[in-house]
Amino acid sequence: MSTVLLVGDDEFLLETRAAVVRTTGAETLCCRSDSALEIQQRRPCDVVILCHSLSEEMRSGLCRLIHSRWPKTRILVLSSIRAQYFPDGVEFADAVNSADPEGLVLRTIELLRKAPSSEKSLNGFSSIRLRA
Repeated sequence: MSTVLLVGDDEFLLETRAAVVRTTGAETLCCRSDSALEIQQRRPCDVVILCHSLSEEMRSGLCRLIHSRWPKTRILVLSSIRAQYFPDGVEFADAVNSADPEGLVLRTIELLRKAPSSEKSLNGFSSIRLRA
């Protein structure tokens, strides 16, 4: 089964987005920014979604670290304004407007299909809440 890690500092937004992302059939994991790398180390996910509730500096740093340590993991950045879609110098991340749930689902499905584990099923439903 494909796995999506949602990272943010607003628990309500994470839970809401996880419910939306679960419609893709992927397993969802949620965590705060301070435990994202630890979780990704223990269980590398196919896609990491970075919420707009993270500072631009945090999103940029996580993008770079995740990409350098797990280059096959797809990264999706959520932003409330177009100017912040891509942190400076982060060409390897994808983006979607945080106010567009349908766009989030479609982009996540597209990224999951491109992920190395794309042979995994996208039709199971599961969610795990991780706390650091």
